[in-house]
Amino acid sequence: MSGLILVSHNLSRASTLSALYESILSRNGGLWVSWDGKTQALAADMPRPLTFRQGHKFDTLTFPLTRGEREQGYQNYVHQGLWPMFHQRPDLARFSQDDLSQYRKFNEAYARAIAEYAMPDDVIWIQDYHLIPSVRLMRDAGLTNRIGLFFHQPFPAGQGFTAIPDWQWLAESLLCCDLIGFQTSQDMNNFLLWVESAFRCERLGGTLFRIHGHLLRTGVYPVGIDLEDAHCLLASNSCSYMEEQCRATLPQNTILSGGHLDDSAGLPYRISAVEVLLRSHPDYVGNMMLLQLASPLAGYAPRTAGLSHDLESICGEMNGVHGTLEWCPVSYLTKSYSREEQAGIYRASRVALVTPLMAGMSLMAKMYVAVQDPANPGVLILSQFAGASEHMDGALIVNPYDPDAIADAIHTALRIPLSERQNRHARLMKGIHRQDCHGWAAGFLADLHESESDEAAVMAGSLVVTAKMVGRLRY
Repeated sequence: MSGLILVSHNLSRASTLSALYESILSRNGGLWVSWDGKTQALAADMPRPLTFRQGHKFDTLTFPLTRGEREQGYQNYVHQGLWPMFHQRPDLARFSQDDLSQYRKFNEAYARAIAEYAMPDDVIWIQDYHLIPSVRLMRDAGLTNRIGLFFHQPFPAGQGFTAIPDWQWLAESLLCCDLIGFQTSQDMNNFLLWVESAFRCERLGGTLFRIHGHLLRTGVYPVGIDLEDAHCLLASNSCSYMEEQCRATLPQNTILSGGHLDDSAGLPYRISAVEVLLRSHPDYVGNMMLLQLASPLAGYAPRTAGLSHDLESICGEMNGVHGTLEWCPVSYLTKSYSREEQAGIYRASRVALVTPLMAGMSLMAKMYVAVQDPANPGVLILSQFAGASEHMDGALIVNPYDPDAIADAIHTALRIPLSERQNRHARLMKGIHRQDCHGWAAGFLADLHESESDEAAVMAGSLVVTAKMVGRLRY
């Protein structure tokens, strides 16, 4: 049976996404290839050091990056260049040839590590747009393994991809995949419309193409959370202690606001919504609070400082205008909390405001629902532009650009009776159970294996057609 090589940018256990990878590999076995989180000066004539560790359930392969690869290739090219393009914010994108050069080297590090350890029958699962070039680099190194790439981020609409300088180079690598996965049907449709407009494609099925003689399949695979992981978080002492502290010190009507600290988070609109809420419903003065979690670790280094400063100014103005000596409407916390502590904060919050302007999925929304008390659950308010909105039946869906709509949703959420909150929570949990992380992995990997059958079937069909043509020529 073929093995699994899962490739991600960072092996850190601090994020929900990394915890999902660990859970998937613990169940399926395989090799996790990742940057080790360290930087190291590397001589041009010396091979990059690779650290292989054999584990009880899965193995790991890690390596360092140079400072240029991390700062220019990753922080600059990926987060100041590609990230805005994929999130429909080309006005924020900044590209340079120096950053591009380091981005190439960053991907070469992954490709060489994989090429050195991959067995011929391994399937290779690349995580996200950071590593698009590694696919072509692996093909150039001679790897013929099945390779799948999954986009955790949205795929740009229209001709947004072609606005990236040197987009052809990225596209050529992307088209070397056997399977490309997306969070939502909208993201996949954006890709299909773009690829058919940019390349000469032969469509062999609804999501199967032949491009440059290579078969490429696409699919939609919504990322889910690991419910066992959520249960472990709830069982921890840190979670229980944090929940008790929050319930003892925060208002009953606490509205949780968190997620990534970036330009797509929509945080200023959320804070504006609180101002609208207080003006429309003065009875909330003194007994509600927006709890804004804004750990620098939840953002990207190039933008975190500026965004934090802007948020501090907005929150300070809000508290100065509407707060009292005993109460402030917004609590802005930059402290980093463990995943166990976050679970306690989530569980104690009456409402979760998850309203990114654009998001591939938003696992925070799913984790908030999963750690709620079914007997007295909170209410989820979710952006219509988060991938999770496609299948989270039971959430209040809002336009994240509309503070008035967000304020109305908060007011509604705080007034929903217990029986309806329980009903909404049950519907949400049904979807989370149906689309957990293991179902996500199983669906993607099954289709990655199936792509080999596609190729065999198409080749067989081509041989039949050729034989018939030869027969006619003979006569």
